[in-house]
Amino acid sequence: MTKTFALCLFATAALASSGCGIDVQGSGIGGYASTREQKRLTLTGAPNLTVKTFNGSIELRPGERNEILVDIERRASTLEDAKEIVVETSEHGGNVLIEVKNPRRRQRDFIHFGSWTSPSVRLIITVPRELTVDATTGDGSIDASDVSGHIELRSGDGSIRIQRVQGEITVNTGDGAVMAREVQGTVAVNTGDGSVEMSGRFDALRAHTGDGFIGIDALAGSTMQREWTITSGDGGVRVRVPHEFDADVDVHTGDGSITTSGVEVLTPRRSPDEERHNVRGRIGQGGETLTVRTGDGSIDVVAR
Repeated sequence: MTKTFALCLFATAALASSGCGIDVQGSGIGGYASTREQKRLTLTGAPNLTVKTFNGSIELRPGERNEILVDIERRASTLEDAKEIVVETSEHGGNVLIEVKNPRRRQRDFIHFGSWTSPSVRLIITVPRELTVDATTGDGSIDASDVSGHIELRSGDGSIRIQRVQGEITVNTGDGAVMAREVQGTVAVNTGDGSVEMSGRFDALRAHTGDGFIGIDALAGSTMQREWTITSGDGGVRVRVPHEFDADVDVHTGDGSITTSGVEVLTPRRSPDEERHNVRGRIGQGGETLTVRTGDGSIDVVAR
């Protein structure tokens, strides 16, 4: 059962929002409550955005105005708990801070029976297309699309997805998959546990997962301004680079096969049926080193 309460007139004063709605979802065991609010921050300088939340997803969308628009959805087991989640925002000379505070008013010292909805906040943030971003969530996914600049995204536990993002890009998650499509620039990705799949035009690249598959598709125009390092603690690795690519190649697997195409292999087999665990070679004229490692899994390197 879903009940909706139109409480905007009452909640405007309580939440200090420019627009709001309060939804109470369900009733009894398994119910949760959510409040919605929107905040608009006019920029007075070059945009430099910092986002911090203890629990919940972050989504970055491109906008066309000199402002940052924040759509906020608070969620908790009760309306009272949802309203207690504080979202602080500020802007000074283009430096914008959006910070979600963990509600610790009362740590429940009783035994709770039935399901429980942990307090969380979903943030949808509309930003200028070019900016500096440092976004962190303790637990939740992060999505970013169609922005450029210095981009840093971190999640303690959650997937991260970026699309058509350009610039200097850093992505970290303690536990979750990373997917990047049509990216450009310098990219560094790390996940403690999860797959990594990326495609784009890379100038420099680092990709690591503690446990999972890695797939890299470097498109035409990619260059090695410095060493590329691609490593998995446990999982297969597939790397595809353009035919006109120049790099030295250093590949190792602890347990698995290595296959190459378009690579001049400089470490010949000792026998025709030998399963390779180490390969050194060259693509094009050679140059900076493309290093690929996995503790357990097959590796495929293709220059096409």
